[in-house]
Amino acid sequence: MALTLLLPLMARLPAPTLSQYPGYTVYLPGERVTLTCSAPGGELDWIYRFFYQKGQQKPRVVQHPSEGPQLELTAEKGKSGRYTCVYRWQESSREISSRNSDSVSITVTDPPSPPTLSLSPPHQLYLTGESVWLTCSAPPSDHTVTGFQFSRAAGQIISSDNSDTHTLSYVTQTDTGSYTCAYWVKPSGRRMKSAESPAVSISVTDPDLAPQLSVSPQQPVYITGEAVTLTCSAARASTVSGVRFFRDHQKIHSKELPSPRYSYIESFRLSGGSGLQAGVYSCESWKTVSGREMPLVRSQPISIALTDSPPQPVLELDPPSGAVSEGLPLLIICTTSRNARERRFHFYKDRVEIIHGDMGSEISTTEPGTGSMNVSVLSIPQAGPNNTGEFTCGYEENVGGRWIPSSRSRAVNVTVNVTGTASHYTRDVLLTTGGILFLVGAIAALICYCRRKKRVPKPQKSTKGYEPRVCARNLHPAHDNQGSKARVPGAEQVEQGSEVTYALMEFPALEAQATQPKNKPKPAEAEHVLYSEVVTTHTRKAAK
Repeated sequence: MALTLLLPLMARLPAPTLSQYPGYTVYLPGERVTLTCSAPGGELDWIYRFFYQKGQQKPRVVQHPSEGPQLELTAEKGKSGRYTCVYRWQESSREISSRNSDSVSITVTDPPSPPTLSLSPPHQLYLTGESVWLTCSAPPSDHTVTGFQFSRAAGQIISSDNSDTHTLSYVTQTDTGSYTCAYWVKPSGRRMKSAESPAVSISVTDPDLAPQLSVSPQQPVYITGEAVTLTCSAARASTVSGVRFFRDHQKIHSKELPSPRYSYIESFRLSGGSGLQAGVYSCESWKTVSGREMPLVRSQPISIALTDSPPQPVLELDPPSGAVSEGLPLLIICTTSRNARERRFHFYKDRVEIIHGDMGSEISTTEPGTGSMNVSVLSIPQAGPNNTGEFTCGYEENVGGRWIPSSRSRAVNVTVNVTGTASHYTRDVLLTTGGILFLVGAIAALICYCRRKKRVPKPQKSTKGYEPRVCARNLHPAHDNQGSKARVPGAEQVEQGSEVTYALMEFPALEAQATQPKNKPKPAEAEHVLYSEVVTTHTRKAAK
């Protein structure tokens, strides 16, 4: 009865559905795959059978002890192929099978080759604060790399993205450990991870204390060509193998110590035009660990500023010849061409500096409108013999708090002429004395004239409109005003013992021209005419 009922059903057994899990298009060796054969109409006591076909070979039955609807497979390289399934009913010696299911393909491929993990810089020991770059390099492949993964020991993933580099910034001792990496490809549409790279180890240690850098001599600014000494030192350091000096982060000197030390003092001298240069200087020590010259902490930087020497000044004299007479003023002028906010001038005689007030000197400074001081004048109001000698000058400029001296000017010679000064002085004294005596004589003559004028009678002949100028003299009646015998008629008749007054009278030139029209006076005589033979009237003194 049961068989009768089932025969129509068996005659209509449709094909089952075959599925796989996971549903990859490609599998790696060792991965587990589950094939499930699903008969339509629900679960009955069907017997399932799976078939495997490789290439064009005839399908063969896959051993399936449980004959259930699922088949567990392990992907193996060389066992790629197509799979199908059927379900069947078996009673006594009769067996009725369904039609074959659609096939599913199982493709097995080797995993991507493992990458290589490298460190940069490639050290075995790193200092706290350094940066380390991990780079994952995939081998050549037909597949495109779609991503990278970095991991620490025990599978701790620290990065997974499209970059092949991972940076450990400012490493500390907690970063000590082993690191690996892998990459991803996508063959046949499946994203597939490569095997892990060989592990690399990172060790981190704390550095020593920073060394001390000093410079000697200490100046706010240095002059081109000066020599300085840099000293790098540390009192409590780990094993140190050598010391390096840097300028603007570029190594300028390195010295390996004779034997590893725990304290050191190392000096480096910079001199000459190419030695000392402006910049930022620092130093560091290093030690050798596993063949690596491992730098320790760098010192605090020191900045060195550099300036050129001030230009040589120019020394000039007034008078320019340098020859000056005793008692006359002497100016010594020191000039520089470069402006400066603060400057101090110095004058020297015979290589000895002149202090303000020495030799009666005065030092003054000229300040142009810019506020800088470019000229200084040494003024000697009265030159003396002690001013003869060789003069030079120099100056200092305040640059960043340091007074920087210039070179000395070219020497100039000063000669004080003592002889010439004496003759000029005597001449001046004589001229002054003569002038005073002449002035006294003129005043006396004027007083005499005024007194005598009161005694002279009015002349009989009038010269109307003209006033003669008279200078009176008391002379012997028988002599003229020159002391010679008088030639005027009647002069002999004058009584002896009488007092006769003669006068020299000058009349204006107009009257003289009327009496002598033919003789034109010279320009020097145009203002008056001298009348030499004029007879005066004898008078007696009135009784008092």
